[in-house]
Amino acid sequence: MSGHGGNSGADAERSPGSRPFSETKWTWMPVGALVLLAASWGIVGLAEGGCQQGPRGGCVAADGFGWHGWVLFLAAMPSYVVVITGLTTDRWQPAVGLSLGGVAGGLYAVLQGQTAANLITAGVLFVLAVVSPALTWRRRRRGTLAPA
Repeated sequence: MSGHGGNSGADAERSPGSRPFSETKWTWMPVGALVLLAASWGIVGLAEGGCQQGPRGGCVAADGFGWHGWVLFLAAMPSYVVVITGLTTDRWQPAVGLSLGGVAGGLYAVLQGQTAANLITAGVLFVLAVVSPALTWRRRRRGTLAPA
């Protein structure tokens, strides 16, 4: 191990085919946008519909808003992957995908209403949309690579 912090040669060791969904693929952009837009739709819909008492006494989605809960449930893990990859990568594709999704989801949340839940959702998404490319630019400028 050399004194380069363990990241020397990380680009040379990465091959585009070594991962099922490589960070170098352009598909990160639409996937990031769609996943975050779906999660935003689910969050805003559940916030709008509110909570009803379920059959066992817990909170369930209000009538007519059940699909929002399912979409949020199904988009939770992909959203986690998109956000973490977009924030930790040294590649532009995931960062741009996170930015597109953050802007699209934030605009959707604001256009659906001015409630506190909508504004908080939009604020978080807009911050992600700005922070992701800024961190990627900083990593590329300094030569700090994301872990392989």
